[in-house]
Amino acid sequence: MKFAQHAIAALALFNCLNASASPYPTEHQLRTAIGEVVGMLRSEGIEIEILDAQKEGLKQPLMAAGLSLPSGRCLIFYNTKPEDGLNQFFGAIDEKDLPVMLTAMAVHEASHCIEQREAYVRKHFDMVLPPHLERDNMTVQGYLSVVNSGALVKWSEALADIASVLYLKRTEPDRWKDFSNRIAAMRHGLDWKWPEHDTSAWLHQIIAADLGEAAKQNLFAAAFQLRRQYLPRQ
Repeated sequence: MKFAQHAIAALALFNCLNASASPYPTEHQLRTAIGEVVGMLRSEGIEIEILDAQKEGLKQPLMAAGLSLPSGRCLIFYNTKPEDGLNQFFGAIDEKDLPVMLTAMAVHEASHCIEQREAYVRKHFDMVLPPHLERDNMTVQGYLSVVNSGALVKWSEALADIASVLYLKRTEPDRWKDFSNRIAAMRHGLDWKWPEHDTSAWLHQIIAADLGEAAKQNLFAAAFQLRRQYLPRQ
């Protein structure tokens, strides 16, 4: 009987300690977060279309994005199907902080559309290619070949995560480092599963730096600049 009482008491304490932890994001929460970046992309001349990843046959967890070249729209997909690694990440976030984190993640996705526009529409290959790759005679077809090879995954993810950090610096000036360190820790912690998404080597440098001036610039332009400036040494 005493064991049962202690077990019940322990369970009650566990529930109290985790009462404010965030469950996996819902459709409404994800759509709301994506909606927060509509104005940001519209100021860049890009409209957003929000789509259900599962209905569209995509398996990427949480969010994914790509620029539709025919329409010029940024297609942002949300996925409410829980993913084990992200379950732990969201479980450690206070529910009141979830909207901020989800919006930062939506900024991440918006950045992919910005980068794709610079590559496929504007042909600014000097912006979208890492320093060690030739860009003088690059073409859209050549760039697409590099993308399809997988050589730019981490480079692209770095841009998007840096944009998230810049967003947090602007909107949460007193807590941006805490939020950003959580993103860096999540990226590194899931390195075993998604090694090309581990951008923590960039993020730790940027979090330690003074982003005062960079945070005042155009967010996406600053992200392009910081990605190159803080390129980790091999």
